[in-house]
Amino acid sequence: MGSKINFLLCLAGAVFLTYAITGIGGIFVIILLITALVFSLALKIITAKTLSVSVELSTEVINKGENFEAKVLIEKGTILPTCFVDFELGFTENITSEEVPKYRVISAKRAGDVFSIPLKADLSGGGSVYLKYVTLVDFLGISKKKMPVSNNIRTVSILPRIPDTGTQTEIMKTVSDNITFEDSDEESDETALGSTGVPGYDHRQYVEGDPLKKINWKMSSKRNILMVRLDEKITSSSQVFQLDYPEKENADREYYENADLIIEASLAMLNMMIRQGYESEYSFYLDGWQTVDVKDYKSITYLQEQLGKIRPYPLSFRFPDININQKNRPLVCFTTCDSKMTGEINELAENVSGMFVVTKYSGIMGFSNNIWTVNKEFEFEKTQNGGV
Repeated sequence: MGSKINFLLCLAGAVFLTYAITGIGGIFVIILLITALVFSLALKIITAKTLSVSVELSTEVINKGENFEAKVLIEKGTILPTCFVDFELGFTENITSEEVPKYRVISAKRAGDVFSIPLKADLSGGGSVYLKYVTLVDFLGISKKKMPVSNNIRTVSILPRIPDTGTQTEIMKTVSDNITFEDSDEESDETALGSTGVPGYDHRQYVEGDPLKKINWKMSSKRNILMVRLDEKITSSSQVFQLDYPEKENADREYYENADLIIEASLAMLNMMIRQGYESEYSFYLDGWQTVDVKDYKSITYLQEQLGKIRPYPLSFRFPDININQKNRPLVCFTTCDSKMTGEINELAENVSGMFVVTKYSGIMGFSNNIWTVNKEFEFEKTQNGGV
């Protein structure tokens, strides 16, 4: 509106110049103003009919914390320069930019131009980059036209880290207590099998580096010292993990930070499980509920790639179907919920039984007597009295 008023004022001044001071000079100014207006509007119309604006990304998969580029491609079908092209780049909360992503450009090259915008993969999970709007503005700023920007979303998978936190005995003891063994867990004397012939396990005192899955927790609690089985044939069922990542209304940056920490915390625990010789099953939602058998570092790397694509999912798809955990084994549920998601937390408590892991910063108070928190150093801690 201001540009239109300014142009009309200039035109009025030229008319005044024509009648009050010099006719020829005023007419010349009027012709220049009208010519500029016609040329500016005509160029905007031509630009609107021939312009194409799109976004491409320099990569489709990237590690968390690395930089990449969004390239805005402006293509035109004439040798004429474009009018002003205003556009703003949008992206999900797990992507950041040091620049304000609003631009006004002119493309004068025959083949068009490419504008590179630096971005950072800040948090893990599926990210999106898109054009919020594209608006054409004539050179005089009098007329604007919005261009369609549909079907112009580009996605990137941001791989979470797999933290190596060493072995945290307390959390591993809790998880291993959930795992059932094929052989009897009844204790025997350390030399029972060798000296008496009575069926049972030989034991010795725990030495740092021994797999935790061989610890006989019943015997250890009675003797007040960690004891490990010597039988190499011990086999166990796998622990079942579930990632709970529901959509949150008006989700902000903090929610995505909370989710990022939970995702990496689950990988940290899986890493500990592998180091101790345990197998795990990890369920998550990605275009439907999926389960990955995590038996070694190759499988955890595959899971890492899948979690790089994950996004919050609709509440209607929140809980796994009947094909998940058919044996009804104890579940370890990692949830991205925070204290503002009261309804989602209550729903989780009603539908899932087992052990829950939340971030230390979620603000969640106890909804279960088996809640663990995790901090940014990936240290797991049991809550007291079910509270955080």
